[in-house]
Amino acid sequence: MHGAGFLHDYGAAAAMVSGSFPCYTNVVITECSEFETKGRAKRGSRMILRNMTRLEIMLMLSLTIPVTLVLLWPQQRWPLMLMIVWLLGLGLNVWVMQRRKHRKHCEYLLKHAQMSAIRTLSHHRHDWMNEMQILYGYLRLNKLDKAVDVMDRIRERMEHDSKISQIGTPELATFLLSFRTVCDAMRLDVKVQDGLTLDRFPYDADKLSRAVMALINVIRFRAVTNLQHDNVLTLSFYELNGGLTLEMSYEGELAAADSVQFELRKCVEGLGDIAVREEPAERPLQERTMVIRFPLQA
Repeated sequence: MHGAGFLHDYGAAAAMVSGSFPCYTNVVITECSEFETKGRAKRGSRMILRNMTRLEIMLMLSLTIPVTLVLLWPQQRWPLMLMIVWLLGLGLNVWVMQRRKHRKHCEYLLKHAQMSAIRTLSHHRHDWMNEMQILYGYLRLNKLDKAVDVMDRIRERMEHDSKISQIGTPELATFLLSFRTVCDAMRLDVKVQDGLTLDRFPYDADKLSRAVMALINVIRFRAVTNLQHDNVLTLSFYELNGGLTLEMSYEGELAAADSVQFELRKCVEGLGDIAVREEPAERPLQERTMVIRFPLQA
C-alpha cells in the first residue's frame, strides 16, 4: 500500500540515509556538561513564560500586593491572612485556566485526528472506486480473466492493510496507513511478515514505534521532489533469530545526504543496530538498503 503520515509532528524526527554507511552503528551515550544543563534550564524557563497567557502573568504579578503589605506591617496579622487568601484565590484561578486550556488542547487534537481519519478514508475510497470501475469495465467487456486479476489485486491490498492495522501499536498503524495523505514528495510501501506484531517482542513497543516513525520522517523531510520518477521508501518488517528486523530501501533523491547517516543513528540510538547492504556498483549512491535489527545487541 502507498504509505502513511499522521497528525502529530513527531518532533524533530530529523534524519536519514546517506551515500555511504559503515556496516554497524555503535551507540555512544554522552553526559551533558554543566554548561549544557544551564542552557537547557534557561530555555525551559523561557518556554514556561512563553506558554503563559497575559492574564496568568498579571495574576502572578498581583502577588506583589499582599507581599508588600506583609513587609510594610510585619507585626499585623491581617496582611498575612490577606496573602493566604490571595494565594488560595490565585491558585484556584490558575487551576481553572489550566483546565480550560487543557480542554481546548484536547478538543484541537481530537478535531485534528478526526480530519486525518477523514482524509485517510477519502484516499482509500478513491482507490477502491478506481478498482471497482476497472472491474466493472472488464465485466461489461466479458473479460473474466482480467476481472479475476483485479479481484486478486483488491484481495491482496485488503490483506496488506489488515497486516498493517494489526502491527501492534495503534499509533504506528495510523501513521503508516495515513502517510500518503500528508506527504506528496515520497511514496511509502510497507511489507509486514504474516502474524508479526510489535507487542510480541520483549521491548517497549511504543518506543520502537516512535523510532520507526522518526526514521520515516527523516527520509520524508529529506526527499526531493522529482518530476521524472517517484521517490519510494520501502519498509519490510520481519522476525529474524527471535528479534525484529526492519529493512528500509530508498530509491530517489535526498537533500543534504551527507548528514543523513548521523541522523539515522540518532533515531535508533539505544534501540537497534544499523547495517547497510552491499549494493551493485551501478546503483546510484542515493539509493541504499539499510537493515535495522532490534533489540540492540550486547
